[in-house]
Amino acid sequence: MTLLARDEEDIIDYAMKFHLEQGVDHIIVTDNLSIDSTPAIVQRYVQQGVATYIREEGDNYDQSVWVTRMARMAADRFKAAWVINTDADEFWLPDTGTLGEYFRSIPFWYNRLVVRRHDFLCLKRSEGEFWERMIYRKRVSTNALGRPLPPKCAHRGSRRVVVAVGNHSVSGMDPRPALRKEDGIGILHFPIRSADHYTHKIRVGGEALEKNTTFAKSIGATWREQYKELKETGKIQFLEDNLYSDDDVQRLLASGEVLTEPRLAEFFRARQAGHGNLGEPS
Repeated sequence: MTLLARDEEDIIDYAMKFHLEQGVDHIIVTDNLSIDSTPAIVQRYVQQGVATYIREEGDNYDQSVWVTRMARMAADRFKAAWVINTDADEFWLPDTGTLGEYFRSIPFWYNRLVVRRHDFLCLKRSEGEFWERMIYRKRVSTNALGRPLPPKCAHRGSRRVVVAVGNHSVSGMDPRPALRKEDGIGILHFPIRSADHYTHKIRVGGEALEKNTTFAKSIGATWREQYKELKETGKIQFLEDNLYSDDDVQRLLASGEVLTEPRLAEFFRARQAGHGNLGEPS
């Protein structure tokens, strides 16, 4: 697994723990200018021999270059059969079994796996860890521009792979087809976990995108629009529209717009208790 992170101290420990237990053999982390405890958290896994840490000092959000570097390292140094390129707020989860079992079951004629993401609701109340309170997911997930949330792409290990911005696609590999999954496996996505964290993400991400003069304006369009709004108005409407009260949740559950998805919470509660396995999705 490759993971690009910036100031993700509230979630990165959980992301690494979860995926390693799900069968990921090694995680390569590029830390881009974190000023919180993200580096220290990753170093604990480095000391265990299950992670590699790269400090990236660039402040121009050159994501494709940085993730491609990690993906090629995974193939070259670690002989990875499959590489999952992900963010700290994404949890890859098959309906049954582990990730390791799932990837080993993919027929050899596929060299990429395209997986749908599912956004979870951020509640206005903020007590507890994110996984304790964020157990409701949207039936249909869209980005800040109202467009369908694009899927993410994993790929067979390759020294020639090029990972596109956003980890939505790859190139440079042989022309075997991609396996596109609408069910059986999904990515549990937690982009908004608190108002403060999301505002910080848009501020530093928007500033970095503005510094990259080689990018087309369409790259990072959702962040660009929100960063512009933040500078002009001091707020982000998408954020305000996506903070939910308990009453909001009950209304959305009743309308069918939101589903209960407790598997991640069950996973971490079981690990705290020292036992348990992931169940089937509800």
